[in-house]
Amino acid sequence: MTIARATLLAFALTLTAALPAAATATLTCEAEDRNVAFSLQGNIGRGAGAVLQITSGSIRLKAVRGKYEAIEFEIEPAQLVQQWVFEKELRIGIQSAEKQEMSLYLAIIAQQMKSSGDGDRYQGRYVLKIQGPKGTSELKGRINNCEAG
Repeated sequence: MTIARATLLAFALTLTAALPAAATATLTCEAEDRNVAFSLQGNIGRGAGAVLQITSGSIRLKAVRGKYEAIEFEIEPAQLVQQWVFEKELRIGIQSAEKQEMSLYLAIIAQQMKSSGDGDRYQGRYVLKIQGPKGTSELKGRINNCEAG
């Protein structure tokens, strides 16, 4: 190995060791009210500009007379269409696959309320847009629990 390559390799190793480790945490978000129940699990990086991944979850739409029957949608990683983690704001957008001529778009908008060594806690709301054979509906509600730790 030449001296130039050895010096470059030593510099690269020093630089890598000096960078902070990118920590990740497990993310869980849940909500349940008279219209919907959902549960999401994933991974989230720490710090501004962190990356978010959804690994699994489900959205259970409760029956609304004259509009739609109760139906459950399983959430897959590829259905995450928007993710935003910046400073204390968390935003998630999920587009479901079509099921029984219906599809959902779930938007979660949350603010970090508590940050500790054990993890971060978020509070916020959700907006759920439902498209089906009888038109489009929009449901809104509060998130019961959203934590990264």
